[in-house]
Amino acid sequence: MKKVLLIILLFPMICISQIKGKVINIKDGDTIVVLDSLFKQQTIRIADIDCPENKQPFGTRAKQFTANEVLGKIVMVKIKNTDRYGRTVGYVMYNNKNLSLELLKNGLAWHYKYYSKDKEMADLEDFAKKNKLGLWSHKKPINPYNWRKGVRK
Repeated sequence: MKKVLLIILLFPMICISQIKGKVINIKDGDTIVVLDSLFKQQTIRIADIDCPENKQPFGTRAKQFTANEVLGKIVMVKIKNTDRYGRTVGYVMYNNKNLSLELLKNGLAWHYKYYSKDKEMADLEDFAKKNKLGLWSHKKPINPYNWRKGVRK
């Protein structure tokens, strides 16, 4: 009886920890909009990475990459948390891929080390840097955090 009660109490938490839906909009390289099964639009901030801003070098390329990968497709979002803007932060999974990893692998994002100690992500960023992929082909790439603060050189 205790096991049944525990399952009943935990079931809503399990269901809420994921969102399945169709990607209907790409706001930028690391923010998408998903139409969930209840036809509610959910803004999703892709977890553990930071893509260049839209007007920043490689910002348009990161946004286009994200669009090519997931726009119009059904994705599963594994929820990590909610950010200070009320957006769901999560790992966007599709075709047995993790969008965070794909963006890092292609040199179109920084690994957000402040929020993530994931070794695979750190290794993918290092690989992209070493091979001068994407934004790492730029002489002095500026991370989006500094870009938003006005650092441009």
